[in-house]
Amino acid sequence: MAYAPEFLKLVDEFIHLANRIAEDGKGGEASAAILFAAGRYNAFNFISNGGTDQNQAAAVEFYVSEYRKALVSNLEGVVGPVVKPQG
Repeated sequence: MAYAPEFLKLVDEFIHLANRIAEDGKGGEASAAILFAAGRYNAFNFISNGGTDQNQAAAVEFYVSEYRKALVSNLEGVVGPVVKPQG
């Protein structure tokens, strides 16, 4: 799967923020925070775009499925190897 360069640039902005947070040995906290933030933002996006209780289960399934695909793709190096930042 090919990702648009503009999309990957946005992704890198989040990763750079997480790396700054993790600099103080808080990699686990950065990971948990970015995951929680994604859930919070996706909930906001869902509700802001007319999401309702009736289609909430489908939205949860969609977002969980997308996260799973992203995680597996990155573990498999689809975009490139995931490497520890050099400091």
